[in-house]
Amino acid sequence: MTEIVVDPSTPDEPEPSPAAKPEVPLLARILGATGRALMFAGVVVFLFAAFQLWGTNLQEARAQDDLRTELSDRFQTISTAFDPALLTAPVVDPPDDDGGAATGDTDIDSAQPTTTVPVPTTTVPEVNDELLALLFPEDGDALAQIQIPSIEVDKVVVDGVAVADLRKGPGHYSQTALPGNAGNASIAGHRTTYGAPFNRIDELQPGDEITVTSIQGEFTYRVLDPNLAYVDNLDQVEAVGAGHIIVRPSATWVLGDFGDDRLTLTACHPKLSSRQRIIVAAELVDDAVAIPEWAIQAEASRRIERAEAPPEPGDLGADETNGSDDPVVGTEATAPDHDTPTTTSISDLDSETAAPDLDEGLSGERDAIAPAAAWMLAAIGFWYAGGWAGRRVDATWRGRLGLRLVGLLPAAICLWFSFELIDRALPAG
Repeated sequence: MTEIVVDPSTPDEPEPSPAAKPEVPLLARILGATGRALMFAGVVVFLFAAFQLWGTNLQEARAQDDLRTELSDRFQTISTAFDPALLTAPVVDPPDDDGGAATGDTDIDSAQPTTTVPVPTTTVPEVNDELLALLFPEDGDALAQIQIPSIEVDKVVVDGVAVADLRKGPGHYSQTALPGNAGNASIAGHRTTYGAPFNRIDELQPGDEITVTSIQGEFTYRVLDPNLAYVDNLDQVEAVGAGHIIVRPSATWVLGDFGDDRLTLTACHPKLSSRQRIIVAAELVDDAVAIPEWAIQAEASRRIERAEAPPEPGDLGADETNGSDDPVVGTEATAPDHDTPTTTSISDLDSETAAPDLDEGLSGERDAIAPAAAWMLAAIGFWYAGGWAGRRVDATWRGRLGLRLVGLLPAAICLWFSFELIDRALPAG
């Protein structure tokens, strides 16, 4: 057998190079990028829906916890530092021009001789900013507690109906009467997001009770039959339910004075839409009260001082300072000067500057669109930056995934801020 001898000087044959990857057509790259963008958009939409259904409820729950503490502290301060009787005044019907009673006729035989009733005097507490802040909270601060057992509502009401206010809970239209006071006290709330306090408002029936508790006391309202509550306005109503009416967002007349003492609840209709408004009216069962005149005048003066430069100490009259620079302490309240305009209710202070609007706080804020888009672009940038860095820095799949997760945290933060702003821009549902 012949032995084959391999010449060691013969070089090894080179290994064949792997076949070059075929170039991906431009159309395929475009379709692939479009598909990934659509999947990314679908994930963002899903996350935004989850934010509206659960994220907003978490925000509202935290805000309600803070508001309950705030309202409890306000009740505690009022009860320990002041006589509750000083914070409310009874509503007295004005006499007729002939000096008789405001309502009904008086039998001549049983009529009593006309006497001059002296103006009652009341010792007022020290008027300072702390007391006025308790009586008249700022927009977004706790005002009262509303409870509607039939639809399982127990929320703290804030003063104001701006977008930021209604994200904390139901909001009181500051241009309307205070709860428990004479007139039309009106409250707005969400139906599907931020705790959805008025989610089941359409289930209210005539006779259902609504309890509102404020520093002036606890007041009970009963839902009215809408055909009776709005008997003179049914031609402006789009639909009538068992305990509610449906109107257009422009129907601000529902917040007006109907000659009775009532509570008006407003919300968007239908759910997930702001195309219409659902309105519930309830009558006050208890006697109406009023903010004392001394408190109203003091609050009016405080608002004027905020809007204008503070006056010099010597500019205040003796009637306001009791002959000194100290605030009024333990003095007798007297009838106001008839030459000076007076304010009959705290709602008059707000109605002079702006009329109530059913769209306020429920129609969204257009100014939030631009920053929402900016935060969204930042989130997309962080997400893709992590993927780009992974492909450039570490070729292993673990390294690419790690860098992608590094970009996920700032992207999620930016996405959260973007969702909050988008929610502010959209009409409430």
